[in-house]
Amino acid sequence: MHQALLSLLITIVDRDKGDAVTGLLEAEGAHHHTLALGHGTAHKGILSVLGLKDTAKDVVFTFLPSAVASGALRRLSYALDMDRPGKGIAFVLPVGSIAGTSALHQLLGDVPNTPPKEEHTAMEQTNHELIVAIINKGFSETVMEAARPAGAGGGTVIHARGAAPQEASHFFGITIQPEKELMLIVVDKEHKIPVMQAISRAAGLQTEGHGIVFSLPVTALMGIARKGEKEGAEI
Repeated sequence: MHQALLSLLITIVDRDKGDAVTGLLEAEGAHHHTLALGHGTAHKGILSVLGLKDTAKDVVFTFLPSAVASGALRRLSYALDMDRPGKGIAFVLPVGSIAGTSALHQLLGDVPNTPPKEEHTAMEQTNHELIVAIINKGFSETVMEAARPAGAGGGTVIHARGAAPQEASHFFGITIQPEKELMLIVVDKEHKIPVMQAISRAAGLQTEGHGIVFSLPVTALMGIARKGEKEGAEI
């Protein structure tokens, strides 16, 4: 099976630590980052136990070659002490394709007009998947109330905006609200289907949340302890 040349590393850390993440990844040869503002979904009780005051988060999206993604993730985790609860979470997603050869070369760090590198180190397969839910603003708590009993530990919410044309709203028979919430929830594969079904029932297209839910495979993961995974994923 051919491995993806490019990977997307998503790092979720406390607010104002995103620049530290990009600085560490620059040393790994990654130069293309997008930083978004979000917040976690942890209960106040869990925040108190971990000694945290709030759930404001920086979410950093970084493209880098798959050949170095696993090593970069490990060194990032070590530098940020992600083995400790509340220090953040980072995971790698495979990128299926990129539009444009020049864009691929640039993201891979290759010299223009040279073939992309084919040699790769094996990425460790994890037992986790990323569930993404795009819902109307104000329904993140509804999603988590449904997801937790189904096996989710917690998630991160990014504020977004819908861009569907009026014709699409009329065609689907739903109201497309401009303000959206993009939810990222990492779960083990055993709980993927129950969590997605629970979210769809609580905030799917047939509800006021008008949510769309999908999942992506996680090829490498740091920041969720082997013991007490839900507590680690909560922040």
